[in-house]
Amino acid sequence: MANPALTQLIPAEELAPGAISAIRNDVINALVALAARELGLPPEKLVVRDVRPFSDLQLYSTGAVDSTSDRWGYAATGTTIGFVAINGTKTMGDQRYVALFGVRDRGAAGNVASGSATLAVVKTANKPAVSLIKINVGGADKVIWDLTGMYAYTSKMAAFAPSAVIIPQNSTFVISYYRQGSLEVGTTTGPVTDEISWLQLVGVVVEPRGKVISP
Repeated sequence: MANPALTQLIPAEELAPGAISAIRNDVINALVALAARELGLPPEKLVVRDVRPFSDLQLYSTGAVDSTSDRWGYAATGTTIGFVAINGTKTMGDQRYVALFGVRDRGAAGNVASGSATLAVVKTANKPAVSLIKINVGGADKVIWDLTGMYAYTSKMAAFAPSAVIIPQNSTFVISYYRQGSLEVGTTTGPVTDEISWLQLVGVVVEPRGKVISP
């Protein structure tokens, strides 16, 4: 019987020693093989680098507004509960292959309020603004990652999947966050309706040398 597809997100604390490195190495090897085959280039003509949030994934900065800088921060506005696209339907660059295989939360509790007066309250609440991440490639949902497991480990809020989401060159893709709604912060101003999620998508890019860098 064929093996099932493994798409689940596993908290870093629950992975065996060396498992994260093994996942990363397997992902890189598979992505290099794919790019070399489709581009007709030997591996030594390719480069592996870190994925960039805007220049590669074309993420929004807030709402449905394209970012203008490469930073892992997205401000969800309003009180929507449900999946919110954080980059719309975009197209991966030519001769560029991306693999995403994990997520890290760079914020204290997965979110901070836009108003400095409520910042400390939101951080201690430890209620992440985002509970799920969905990645659609070529019109099909490839993964729906549940982030809540990693929030049980407040000292290491990171998680990784056994297999990566591959976004090949010239493919359409959409990344969406499941927003849980505005936060009740216990202030006289009521709920916060502008939350910043400091989630870093862990991944790599494979492309020809010289396209961005020439090591």
